Amino acid sequence: MTVAPPVAASAALFDLDGVIVDTAVHHFAAWRQTAAELGFALADEDEERLKGVGRMDALRIVLEIGGVEVDEATAARLADEKNGRYVDAIASITPADMLPGAREVLEDLRARGVRTALGSASRNAPLILDRLGIAGLFDAIVDGSVVTEAKPHPRVFLAGAEALGVDPAACLVFEDAIAGVHAAKAAGMTAVGIGDPAVLAEADAVIPGLHAVDALAARGITFAGAPAPRLEEETMITGTTVRLDAAPFHLDDAAQAWVRDTLAGLTVEQKVGQLFFLMANAPEQVDADIAVAEPGGWMRRPAPVDEAVSLNRHIQTASSLPALIAGNLENGADGASFAATQVGTPLQAAATGDDSCAYRMGQVAAVEGRALGVTWDFAPIIDIQSNVRNPIVLNRGFGSDPERVRRMGVEFVRGLQDHGMAASVKHWPGDGVDDRDQHLLTSVNTLSVEEWEATFGEAYRASIAAGALSIMAAHIALPAYSRALRPGIADEDIMPASLAPELTTELLRERMGFNGVVITDASLMGGLLMRMPRRDLVPATVAAGCDMFLFTPDYAEDLAHMRAGVESGVISAARLDEAVTRVLALKAALGLHRASSPEELVPGLDGLDTAAHRAWARAQAEAAITLVKDKEEGLLPLSAERTPRVLVYSLRGFLSGTGPAEAFCEALRSRGFEATLFEEGPPGSTMFKRVGVDGGVNGADLLDHYDAVIYLVDIQPRSNVTSARIEWAPFTAGNLPRHLTEIPTLVVSLGSPFHLQDVPFVRTYVNAYANNAETVEAVAAALTGEIAFRGESPVDAFAGYEDARW
Repeated sequence: MTVAPPVAASAALFDLDGVIVDTAVHHFAAWRQTAAELGFALADEDEERLKGVGRMDALRIVLEIGGVEVDEATAARLADEKNGRYVDAIASITPADMLPGAREVLEDLRARGVRTALGSASRNAPLILDRLGIAGLFDAIVDGSVVTEAKPHPRVFLAGAEALGVDPAACLVFEDAIAGVHAAKAAGMTAVGIGDPAVLAEADAVIPGLHAVDALAARGITFAGAPAPRLEEETMITGTTVRLDAAPFHLDDAAQAWVRDTLAGLTVEQKVGQLFFLMANAPEQVDADIAVAEPGGWMRRPAPVDEAVSLNRHIQTASSLPALIAGNLENGADGASFAATQVGTPLQAAATGDDSCAYRMGQVAAVEGRALGVTWDFAPIIDIQSNVRNPIVLNRGFGSDPERVRRMGVEFVRGLQDHGMAASVKHWPGDGVDDRDQHLLTSVNTLSVEEWEATFGEAYRASIAAGALSIMAAHIALPAYSRALRPGIADEDIMPASLAPELTTELLRERMGFNGVVITDASLMGGLLMRMPRRDLVPATVAAGCDMFLFTPDYAEDLAHMRAGVESGVISAARLDEAVTRVLALKAALGLHRASSPEELVPGLDGLDTAAHRAWARAQAEAAITLVKDKEEGLLPLSAERTPRVLVYSLRGFLSGTGPAEAFCEALRSRGFEATLFEEGPPGSTMFKRVGVDGGVNGADLLDHYDAVIYLVDIQPRSNVTSARIEWAPFTAGNLPRHLTEIPTLVVSLGSPFHLQDVPFVRTYVNAYANNAETVEAVAAALTGEIAFRGESPVDAFAGYEDARW
């Protein structure tokens, strides 16, 4: 080993394999298979020769070992095949595979201001960094796609220094391969070996891994800048610090100063108040809550425009700090006001096959929502419908394909935040696997770590990389990851993400690098309430890593619980400051601190081109309507000449009205049909009566008076409702389509896409995914042949039932 001169490095360059993650075993396994196919075997000692070299150079070494010669075309094929095996092998890599100390060293260097680069021969380096969740911790990435010269040529490290704008002499290189050590030395850099000192004797210093980087100081090797504070109570922040200038906040100097000055001026009581997010229903209720302690923000339900504008202005007037105002704007802007634009649903957007529809949904939500005073959207939903019996996701999500969910979630985030509204991606760590409802119990995401990483993990990492300002932690457990991060954890200690520090702090913050706000899902849900007494769970959510606490049945009581958690140390002073800093940073990122008046924050809808937004809604509906099943010969397109008399049944779910069915009948009448909406009797009116007397039209009455029957099903997902299935008229099922073999019958769903499981015998079935006016009109146009059916199902509309396809 050489004697290292004293050095205070201003840049650090890292090899990938064996330094940050150990993928060398996958490389060697892939090369062994190549050798076996060529008729020879690689010995264990051959692995060292293949470390740190490029793909083609490694192939040449393998061929040399086997004494085999091939032409260029064959060599290219062998290299590609080896790479394909390697990529398949690394597909299961997760942050848990990172070598000890790697993330901590990278985060410490970032805090010091030391520039970092990756210098790897692997062209798969960006993929691996993304799977590890640390791509954002590097200022430059130089891999085999950037430089062609393999180590021990110094080019990869010289290119890294050039990309960082740093003199090579000021660079420190971490390498596990002797070829990499030679490359670093040839570049004029200080080389630190990771591994066996006997193998890496030419390095300036050798340590067993990045977890032992502090040992370098004894050899005179240090980094420029002050180390990040770690142990001091006043500055330690649960494993990470709030980076105001970094993603997702990106605050300028003035905004950072506002956050710091505001935090410094708050009392402990005021800080605790900022952790709460309450429901706002009326001015007098808002005033009463502020008198207890000013909360960080308020949730709003849809209201008439004048009422929405008036109350939101009152909130800003009554608050000493600008208030965050949120809504469930999952489908556009109708979550802010009944009169605002609904752009279908996420599943409808997915059925178009056009990712830009998700962007438009976010844009409409942001433009109209901000005009009404809403600054924070509790959306998008990036849950994945892997279980057709899950009653919560349905048309609220982007479907069953993880890749589509990932892409469209990102587009929704961008549509919101490009137009000034914060996104809150939900429901962390992912709904759609269980067939139960977290409103009623702690539901469970049962995926393995590898399965989760390849699905929900990819979706969350993509939204984080897109700059999502917040994430909503749900009352959903992820046992596989809890056990991976807490070996030996007792079953009864596996908590939902809202209470699990291993999920919301270690996985989300530390491993996935999320720097934004985490808010709990509603604290009145059974999935949270039944895990511990309320006095304990209130502060436990913040201790677990959540920054804001959503809703309260008694604000004064919950405030006392939270304050007691601070006083007892359940929430440390540093953790309290971290959470409040993020709340203030979110307000600053939205520009709320710069507003001069409530009217500036809540200008109203006047002057907005909402007509253009409704045109987008109509275009999306027309592109999404999906003809799932079409086996009734001659039924479609509907014709007022062939089937003039149409009976329409309105099958509805909880809180649904007949409005969409009435509009649909009117749309048919405008096209020359005689459309009749079946009048239902009062609940229970069919009890003990003959089928057809009440609750349905059957037999001769049906066949003599109607030419076709359309069932319009409007069953939307609702919290606390455990099923989104069709429920027929009580006792007699009098409205069941018993005579579909005698009269043309079709079913159109405006909500859940899975109703074929309940009407598998229906020969013609359509999914429209939404019940807004634009969709209802588009359904009538598609059924009558005015427009084509262009939608493609983003889920298995047959719900896995073979007979539903017959």
